[in-house]
Amino acid sequence: MQRLRTALFSRVSRLRRDDAGVTLSELIVTIALMGMLLAMVMTIFITFTRTFSEERSASANTSAATIAMNELTRVIRSGTENPVASATLNEPVFSFASPENVVLQAYLDTDALSPEPVRVQFEITGDRTLVETRWDARPLSSGYFSFYSTAASERTVVRQIASGSTPVFRFFTKDNVELTIPSGGSLSEADRRQIAAVKVTMTVQTDSTGNAKTATLENTVGIPNLGFSRIGIDR
Repeated sequence: MQRLRTALFSRVSRLRRDDAGVTLSELIVTIALMGMLLAMVMTIFITFTRTFSEERSASANTSAATIAMNELTRVIRSGTENPVASATLNEPVFSFASPENVVLQAYLDTDALSPEPVRVQFEITGDRTLVETRWDARPLSSGYFSFYSTAASERTVVRQIASGSTPVFRFFTKDNVELTIPSGGSLSEADRRQIAAVKVTMTVQTDSTGNAKTATLENTVGIPNLGFSRIGIDR
């Protein structure tokens, strides 16, 4: 009987200890550990999200810069002088040339049986957007053209062009001598007649925070339709 009473008392005591729960110190330690774990998870998540966003923006920068450079290269390489009836000199390829604005005529996407030039402008606007504007040609006498005053089309090529110390457009003669542009101005007609190549530097930053790596592409585009080489030897 004594043994049964002792066993019963022991059983009841153990049940009371089991029902006692956790102490305040144990609860505080548990909360602290859970807080540290949550902080680690949140830090990893935020870091991953930021890195992914920056990598995506960097990829977008490269893609946008490539699209812009391809279009600029295609048009500038197709640049040509515009013959003028009863004049000793043709209109130069570029009717305007400045660090962030060029206007030229070129033969693009034209009918091989009846080719017509098109006037094209590439301009960096105040909000750092590269805009392409085109004017159709108006036939005059055989082989001569002028251009309509009303633009036929206008489109955005790329946005978020980064500003910097390097001009978007730089101009070179056939002897690779850079033509000096007056501060805040543009090249004179005499200088524009000497342009044989254009160096295009395109830097794009599509990330509004500026944390993503910018994409910069640089290409020197020659104008083969001018009839002279860029090594100073006439063809």
